[in-house]
Amino acid sequence: MGGRAYGQALRAAACALMGWQVWLVWWIASYDASTVEWTCNPAGGCSSDQFASMAPFVGIGTTLLFGFLTARFLQRAAAGAAVALAALAAIAGWYDAVDAGRVAYSTVTDYFIVMPIGRFPVSGWLTFLWAVAGAGCLAAWWGAAVSLRRTALLRRISRRYATADAELHGWRTVGGKHGEVTVVFHDARGDRHEVPTIVERVALERTVRAVYDEARPDDPACTRVAVSRRKLLRFS
Repeated sequence: MGGRAYGQALRAAACALMGWQVWLVWWIASYDASTVEWTCNPAGGCSSDQFASMAPFVGIGTTLLFGFLTARFLQRAAAGAAVALAALAAIAGWYDAVDAGRVAYSTVTDYFIVMPIGRFPVSGWLTFLWAVAGAGCLAAWWGAAVSLRRTALLRRISRRYATADAELHGWRTVGGKHGEVTVVFHDARGDRHEVPTIVERVALERTVRAVYDEARPDDPACTRVAVSRRKLLRFS
């Protein structure tokens, strides 16, 4: 196994382990929420030595780390996927607690997330968590769509298209964050091509590759610019 493949395998293993930890912590936070015993002082502060009382705070940290680790693979979908995973784990914990007879859907209980939100029935917490999970899924889908467009991944895996190292020259704004540039690249035979295309401004700050139709390398309609992913963490 080469150094790059080894680094990717380590990263994937770290993502899997962190994902399991996110699920476990948020599941415990819900499953044991009704069993937490709080000790309050006259000043109004309350504390508990049970892990479930701290689980949401630990869960927030692990969720952030999971999103950071998976950004290499999921890119813009990472944040939404992390939120959805945490919410679904908490939902599973509540349903398992109901099945185990710990609580009923009408049971009113505390549930600390970032701060004490209040006392609501389990059904209310489930409604809230399902809304969070839905928002996370939508964010993940949106992020995935943006990443697929920027990296031209669907074209790159097609046998019809080839890729080549490229340079971008010129910039003429055509609206918002998009502009027209000339992408310069050499095809597999070594022939030079200069093709006008539309890219996002972020492409000017990253390494890019031309994705072109091997049969029509000079056709602007068949040429796309694949923007490299931002490297947040390296194992190799």
